[in-house]
Amino acid sequence: MSSLLEVEDLVTAFDTDAGQLVAVDGVSFSIEKGKTLGIVGESGCGKSVSALSVIHLLPQPMGKILGGSIRFKGQELIGASHETLYDVRGDEIGMIFQEPMTALNPVHKIGRQVSEVFLLHGKADTPQKARELSIDILQKVGIPAPEIRVDEYPHQLSGGMRQRVMIAMALGCKPDLLIADEPTTALDVTVQAQILKLMEDLQAEMGMAVILITHDLGVIAESCDDVVVMYAGRVVERAPVKELFSTPRHAYTRGLLRSMPRLDRERKTLLPTIPGNVPALHEMPSGCRFSTRAEVEHDQESINNRPPFEEVSPGHWVEKCPFCFDQG
Repeated sequence: MSSLLEVEDLVTAFDTDAGQLVAVDGVSFSIEKGKTLGIVGESGCGKSVSALSVIHLLPQPMGKILGGSIRFKGQELIGASHETLYDVRGDEIGMIFQEPMTALNPVHKIGRQVSEVFLLHGKADTPQKARELSIDILQKVGIPAPEIRVDEYPHQLSGGMRQRVMIAMALGCKPDLLIADEPTTALDVTVQAQILKLMEDLQAEMGMAVILITHDLGVIAESCDDVVVMYAGRVVERAPVKELFSTPRHAYTRGLLRSMPRLDRERKTLLPTIPGNVPALHEMPSGCRFSTRAEVEHDQESINNRPPFEEVSPGHWVEKCPFCFDQG
């Protein structure tokens, strides 16, 4: 099956006072129609920047795509015209942005913000028709009394309801691909479960692909078909979800999995952690970036030279640093 989205060797950088800093360094992944791809990693590892690069919504004028390829339905998006990108965004690729508390405009009613999706993409020719479509999509995402909610402001809704509004806006045009950036952050556990179940049901109904960005490995295990593990702007491991959890091959992936709470651990014991912090962008080693935190000391060659990213079993790719790679 051909991929719906193919990202190859993506390089994204930001212009800063300290010069141009590369935030995403040679990232590659793909996703097929109807599948769910999870992107996991610590804060600042480049997950959100990779997603924003796909739909060309990097902060301007600082953010720049320096290289690589982003093909959606076979069409190259890097270098595409503004008109092409405008048509793709929202219509064919929807996005749920981080922090529903701040992503919605506080001075506009819910109905106006959802209606914009239908008016801007030509799905409704009158404000009244857009309002009707807004009520329909709000009802579909499980908002009670949507005909009343459309006339309310974001502050009148709970966090879970605001997240449902964000999902409604992302799915209004029935996109082929949904990018969900931390869709359950800052929500109660029960609300998180409801939101994930809602997304799963809508995906099954609409047949869309989903890229789920999160730092929660429990969410990844529950929801995804394949997983991309990112560290310091690079992909260190990519595999089907079951294989990644059963046979993690990179030291960083193993560290993440060890840090998860487990029922078979002794109660009230400290969780294992990965020592140290991610290096700043201007201090990144050119070779293995996990070398500054790995339990095994690296030699100078592995610190200076980037490890190859190779397929170690069907569909399972790993950055093969000799000190971080588990031969299995």
